[in-house]
Amino acid sequence: MKEILADLKAEQEALDRFLSTLTEAQWHLPTPAEGWNVRDSLSHIAHIDEVATALMRGDHTPLQIAAKVLFKFTEIGVEKGRAMKCSQLLPWWRSARAVMMEELAKCDPKQRIPWFARPMGARAFATARLMETWAHGLDCFDAVGVEPEDTDRLRHVALLAYLARSFAYQVNGIPMPDSPLRLELFLPSGQLWAMGEENAGNRIRGKASEFCRVAVRRRHWKDMNLEIEGEEAGRFMEIVQAYAGPPGPGRKPKKK
Repeated sequence: MKEILADLKAEQEALDRFLSTLTEAQWHLPTPAEGWNVRDSLSHIAHIDEVATALMRGDHTPLQIAAKVLFKFTEIGVEKGRAMKCSQLLPWWRSARAVMMEELAKCDPKQRIPWFARPMGARAFATARLMETWAHGLDCFDAVGVEPEDTDRLRHVALLAYLARSFAYQVNGIPMPDSPLRLELFLPSGQLWAMGEENAGNRIRGKASEFCRVAVRRRHWKDMNLEIEGEEAGRFMEIVQAYAGPPGPGRKPKKK
């Protein structure tokens, strides 16, 4: 739990440092997420951090609201941010994430936390917050035209995508195959991170930075240089997602 919380804090601080450099005009730049600009992306992160705190404290109101408004729930935080000045956004997020981190630090790693798709263990929950921070952060970097510095924290995103394999098949209405899958990903440090049976016939190999961008639906797998072996490995790359919830349209490939 200490490891994932330290990495989550590092991910938050990395995005914070970047956002701290933005001009007023850059906060309003459109991101690849349709209808959202940079301020909207951060507002969503801050709001969901507040939601996480509420649920850990036993307040299930966010789940009740989400059940009523469905997909419009993600717009609640966006609207809250739009009512603020840009100068207020980072202080809001800093406060929200600090309280969330305090609550997470009190949790047993296996403690179940209520969430929208299904309850999650506290460690997986913290991992998911890291993934969401990184994914929405990518949209902010894209909007400004800056390349983020990838780190070995991507192993957490890759693990979520691997563990969510059956869920990805489920939400896409595809039967989960019996065939095992092997992931062999090189972290930014050059270290090999691997999951799955070594002799699996279905294998995905390449840079963790590329696989993880596909797993959070920020890039299309056809634009990546991943080695994909096996029919099911190819099918998985079409539907992979590191998050709970509907798959969404994802990004269209740029390569023809």
